[in-house]
Amino acid sequence: MMKPLSILLLIAVPIGIDAMPSAQWFNRQAEGWFWYVVPAVEEEEIKTTDKTQSIPPPAPPIPDPKAELEAFQKKLDNAQALAIMHSSNENVAAYLHLQKQAMETSQRFAKAWQQVVWTTPELDHTLARPTSPQAVNAYYDTQNTQRKVQLNTIAKTHGLFYFFRAGCPYCQRFSPMLKRLATQHGFHVTAITLDGGTTPGFPNPRVDNGTAKRLGINTVPTVYLIEPRNRSVQPISFGLISPTELEQRIITLIDHPSEDPL
Repeated sequence: MMKPLSILLLIAVPIGIDAMPSAQWFNRQAEGWFWYVVPAVEEEEIKTTDKTQSIPPPAPPIPDPKAELEAFQKKLDNAQALAIMHSSNENVAAYLHLQKQAMETSQRFAKAWQQVVWTTPELDHTLARPTSPQAVNAYYDTQNTQRKVQLNTIAKTHGLFYFFRAGCPYCQRFSPMLKRLATQHGFHVTAITLDGGTTPGFPNPRVDNGTAKRLGINTVPTVYLIEPRNRSVQPISFGLISPTELEQRIITLIDHPSEDPL
């Protein structure tokens, strides 16, 4: 009886602790036939696999819109030339189809353009140059008020030289307009006659003393803007122009002077 017992004890004694790193299998009898555990995958290996799988596919090439437009335009031109030179039904129809496509593309662009302009005030030029009748009137009222203030300011430091001839029909029409402009804004006008005669609005002109020759004046009526402080002159107009244009020239040219000393 002792001999079989010793055999059983020898069997029950573990051969070595290193044979099973964890607890003995007979202490894990609840696992039954599932005591065998698949070893876990190393963390570094998982990361490497994830990195490999996370690489996105290459993006498709971006088309060149300029080349695309040029290619379509060339195709349209060739179809038009073919339809003109060889006017068969097929050639004309092919050209009309391409022309319709071009018009539809243009309409889509125009619609998108309009939507962007309407929703982006800084891109809407009609805010600076209105088109509706009410806005146009308000715009010009503001412009006229600003122009009047600017001219009144300029008239405080500048005057006008007006060269004319009594026998000049253009001077006869221009002189009354110049007189009204000068009175409205406060300009002092020195009227200078080149032939000794007078002109409407300026009954007592000065006779030219050689200034016209020094300035190279060959056309009348002629107006110069003068600044007495530094004896400088700025050509403003030659020939018959409207009062509004004369006012605008004074404002514009005084901001970009091209003065000549007397």
